[in-house]
Amino acid sequence: MSNLVSILIPVYNARPWVERAIKSALAQTWSNKEIIAVDDASTDGSWDVLQAFASVVRIERVTINGGQNVTRNRLTELSQGEWLLYLDADDELTPDCVAQKMCCADEADAIYGTTNIQYFNGDVMVRSEVFPARVFEDPIAAAFHWKYPNTTSFMFRRSAVLEVGGWNEAIKNCTDYDLYFRLLVGAKRVGAAPDSVTIYRQWSRTQAVNEAPERKMLTRLELMWRIVLELESTGQLSPQSRESFASSALAVIRILYTRNTVRACHEHRRLASWNPSFAPQKNMFPSGYRFAYRIFGFRMAEIIAALTRFFRPRPWEFDFSR
Repeated sequence: MSNLVSILIPVYNARPWVERAIKSALAQTWSNKEIIAVDDASTDGSWDVLQAFASVVRIERVTINGGQNVTRNRLTELSQGEWLLYLDADDELTPDCVAQKMCCADEADAIYGTTNIQYFNGDVMVRSEVFPARVFEDPIAAAFHWKYPNTTSFMFRRSAVLEVGGWNEAIKNCTDYDLYFRLLVGAKRVGAAPDSVTIYRQWSRTQAVNEAPERKMLTRLELMWRIVLELESTGQLSPQSRESFASSALAVIRILYTRNTVRACHEHRRLASWNPSFAPQKNMFPSGYRFAYRIFGFRMAEIIAALTRFFRPRPWEFDFSR
């Protein structure tokens, strides 16, 4: 149905939040919508919450946990909408979120909005940050720098999702960016709707976003390598995207170094072999690190950086939370 929006909610152990997610979907001012929720074998009573909405939300339950992308693909199969919005069960939409995105629907295949990230300690919000949606001059370069928001902030044209193969069920991390990159490389139009706001919650160490940090960094690297090599082989890799990839890859390798030194050094050699002239950029890396890297190389620069952090703790320069 033209302009029908399917709000699709994958649910796994999100009992504290799923009611709010569903109510935020029901409260959308965009009337031409359907809401579908699939419970991915939750063990915390989330299914009980879903059943209370069975009269207004289509619900389904599976008995064997398949993971978020398996659930998203199932939701896609169940849906009828021209547009798909995958609302994570612990996130929330503001009332005109869909309507604001639909204002851009004629010029885009995927539309992202502004994100309000809320951090919780138990059920108490301790802080929040707002990241306004903005248009990027080089969308691929922005993706390498992880500038796009999380899945809930996006709405996708159904045909675009299907044309690039849907959600990748083989990975557990970076599931959103895996899809974003395929859309961008596939020349799909991506637009920004700054007045469309979603709430993205960080509330538990057991959330998928916080699982297996080493695996997350390795998945991120492999995803970026796959894209940069594909773009390079087809002559589509711009100088800006090339530099963005190298800088972002080094940033990920630096985090990996704190958990797996041997693998991080291996990944750095791979990067240096691909771009022998690469040097850390001023706008991304501290001056002391750039100097140590240039004079002593990657490993010694990391040793010096570790000593510096020990004596003068400082936060990471980059946000790789997703």
